[in-house]
Amino acid sequence: MNTCIKVGTDCSGIEAPIQALKQLGIQYNHVFSSEIDKYAVQSIKANYHPKTIFGDITNRNNDDLEDIDLYVAGFPCQPFSTAGVRKGFDDKKGNIFWSCVDVIKKKRPKWFILENVKGLLHHDKKKKSDKNGRTWNVIWETLKLLNKDGYTVKWKLLNTKDYGVPQSRERVFIVGKLNGDFDWPPESPMDNIINYVDHTNKIRKEWGRRNTLDNVRSDAVFIDIEFLHYTNFPNSHKVSPCLLARPCSLWCVPYHRYATCKEHLDLQGFKDFKQVVSNSQMKKQAGNSMSVNVVSAILNEIL
Repeated sequence: MNTCIKVGTDCSGIEAPIQALKQLGIQYNHVFSSEIDKYAVQSIKANYHPKTIFGDITNRNNDDLEDIDLYVAGFPCQPFSTAGVRKGFDDKKGNIFWSCVDVIKKKRPKWFILENVKGLLHHDKKKKSDKNGRTWNVIWETLKLLNKDGYTVKWKLLNTKDYGVPQSRERVFIVGKLNGDFDWPPESPMDNIINYVDHTNKIRKEWGRRNTLDNVRSDAVFIDIEFLHYTNFPNSHKVSPCLLARPCSLWCVPYHRYATCKEHLDLQGFKDFKQVVSNSQMKKQAGNSMSVNVVSAILNEIL
């Protein structure tokens, strides 16, 4: 793509979408980011150059935003009150999702990507027998209305490990394209997980927990020590468990230590990322991020 696209992101984290555009070699103009975490803002400033960084987007007037071609938001999962459901777009206060939809309706980007955890589909269920929860029902019914504005909108559960990087991480992706259709990206072979081990750090740590590592297979690479009782041990030599925001959760078995910041970032698809915050904050930011490789695969299709 030769055209320079104008990009805006909300709930930006450490800007996986901008990383994806850079890795794809697509020219872009980073119009705005938004983030309420002060440490994530430090990482954004050190690695990217958005024209504007907003804080709480529910206090922003989206009419004043510069026009954008691509909009990406990893909005948090928040419950919808009965009043909020009835009021629809008029009830934005306290719920970031309405603000994200407001951006789409007012700025009409050519493409948008929204991302959330798999649990969003089942959040706020009335009954166990319900297929989906009330939160997802509100979200999807709202987004389907964008069809009237010319958007093709689709959603799908995508797993990081199906797009090259060996991390089992399922996320809901909602993608919209203005005046055109699109296909979901084809899956690609998973890299060897050994390539994601930081071999420069060989410092072994003493195991000081009640849980035991005796049942972990000897050729395991990364495991989640917070969930030893149900970690997927049979595949731990091929794929990492889902990264979490907890800084001391991922364990590197070959070197008997906690995973490094580099390993966290690599398992999320980040390259050449400058760390300007503490190790605990860096790991938290990586655990909260979208996977760059998945976003890249989507962008490669829709752009």
